[in-house]
Amino acid sequence: MPNKRPVDPMTKRLSPQMEMYLKTILRLEPSAAEGARVRDIAATLAITMPSVSEALRSLAGRGLVRHPAYGAVTLTARGRRAASDVNRRYEVLRRFFIDVLHVDRKIAEREACEIEHVTGPDTLRRLTAFLDYVSRCRMDVRPVIVHFHEYLEWRLNGDYCHDCEGGDRRPANCPMPDGPLGARAAG
Repeated sequence: MPNKRPVDPMTKRLSPQMEMYLKTILRLEPSAAEGARVRDIAATLAITMPSVSEALRSLAGRGLVRHPAYGAVTLTARGRRAASDVNRRYEVLRRFFIDVLHVDRKIAEREACEIEHVTGPDTLRRLTAFLDYVSRCRMDVRPVIVHFHEYLEWRLNGDYCHDCEGGDRRPANCPMPDGPLGARAAG
């Protein structure tokens, strides 16, 4: 199965910047009774108001936002679905980076925000399934995750794991063995 997001003719080829506008409007709407204001969108994304206005015209032309002249910006149903999809990709990636890989929260948030725009539905389903598995499995998988965190710390500090990599000390710059998860290095 290809790892591409389904193409909606009205949202096809949304750039990462356009996706960020939608996600920003989604986040700002609840705090504004009538919708997001152009100045708040500009401040959140650290860009100029004319740039926001230009992007909003494009998004409105695609049927993703409503933006009456000098009025607040609201998402259409289609725009809300697209923004929610971007936000969901972000949340799954952020959770994976923080909970599983122990990436620093600020770094995880920044990188999830960058990667969310290229993550396809198959990859997202697999990451979601893994996170669900770790949190819901009746088997106690926590020791495996805890051991992974120990392994990760050892690797990051130039050391190795006797259980995972055998009794022979490997050089700190030795790459991890290729192959499927769980495969042991021959040796």
